[in-house]
Amino acid sequence: MKLCRKTLPVLAVVLSGLLAIACTESKTTTSIPDSTENVATTDVTTPSQDSTIPPPTGEPFVIGVVNTEGSPAADFPDFTNAFRAAANYINSELGGFAGRPIELEICISVGSPESSQACAQELAAKKVDLAMIGLDIFVDYGTFNAASIPVIGAVPILPSDYTADAVYITAGNLVVQGSTANAITNPKYLGLKKVAIIANDSPATLSALATLEPALAFAGATAVVIKGGETETDAGYRLLMQQAAATNPEAIISMYGQSGCVALMRARVELQVEVPAFTNTACLADTVINAVGDAAQGWYFAGSQGGVESADTDLMRQYVSQVVNKAPEDVDVFGFTTLGWIQTLSIWKVANNIGPTVTGTAITDSFRQGKGTLWGSDAELQCGTVPSLSAVCSFAIPFAVYTENGAEPAFGGENISALDVLDL
Repeated sequence: MKLCRKTLPVLAVVLSGLLAIACTESKTTTSIPDSTENVATTDVTTPSQDSTIPPPTGEPFVIGVVNTEGSPAADFPDFTNAFRAAANYINSELGGFAGRPIELEICISVGSPESSQACAQELAAKKVDLAMIGLDIFVDYGTFNAASIPVIGAVPILPSDYTADAVYITAGNLVVQGSTANAITNPKYLGLKKVAIIANDSPATLSALATLEPALAFAGATAVVIKGGETETDAGYRLLMQQAAATNPEAIISMYGQSGCVALMRARVELQVEVPAFTNTACLADTVINAVGDAAQGWYFAGSQGGVESADTDLMRQYVSQVVNKAPEDVDVFGFTTLGWIQTLSIWKVANNIGPTVTGTAITDSFRQGKGTLWGSDAELQCGTVPSLSAVCSFAIPFAVYTENGAEPAFGGENISALDVLDL
């Protein structure tokens, strides 16, 4: 039967498999420029016939973009594609930034401090109005700050990102792991206290475990970590699930990406493991669900909510398809596409309220003053409310659970906070 899935057009939709898989199982969904090239683009399309808003005119608002692509260990073109698509939509149908057209200056880093620094220096030399970060492991805040260029990102990665002079619309891996621990242990949700974690030794997974294990312990749970390689054969994944089940857990967490999810979901059924299992929303991708079918039942997906796709998802598919030269139904919204779309349009919401004198500094100030909301949501972002995470604006995500009817909202559709189990 055909099953419906949805990436909720709010926060953390694609907080995805994020850092837990960033260095182990990245995937390219479109062709991209050579990773050594810095690409500048002004993606402006013709206003649609349905748009009643005048097309933007006047001095462009220039957004400098830094995103990591082309590295074997870190390749995230979905962010860049989404930024271009959202800019097209904003210029075509939303009147730009308060009447000013958006221009994107895109610089590709390759997952090294040197390439991140080179991008920051290039964008500073071009005097962009704002720096927008896709996924950049080594953001050069010093160069941006020296050039008075505000920074807005989606996903903090290193500990220094959480307190940087920047705005991050989500808490990244911290919220994925903290919210997962809360969903498992809190009596309001599942109230379970014995957990098996299937993980590997990649730097990204070790970073995720550094949040997940203390969060589980803070909530009074015990956790056993079952370690595998960065990738495994099907037999290897089956052995990992068998070892996890042998600990008699009340819940299992998988830290693997999409190929690991396929094998682990199948292994869970073959071994008749019935306790709930948790993973990230990247494992709700069509490539996974089409491969495993009903074996996905009983799995929870952090950062997504099940249901029929929204009108905004259809709109995003339409605009992204123009960028990647695919049919809209072939656009994969379970990568970083949705997060990049939300990030750009959330910035637009703030900019549009400022007016034609909008500046990058005015935008970041508005976020810090509590005037920002995520695209698709009226909930205020709470930037800087947690002093030890001063750059972060949101700390709660939804979960989906896979049932015989497909992916559905878990826990009544509630966004579950990571803060309840973080010892801050």
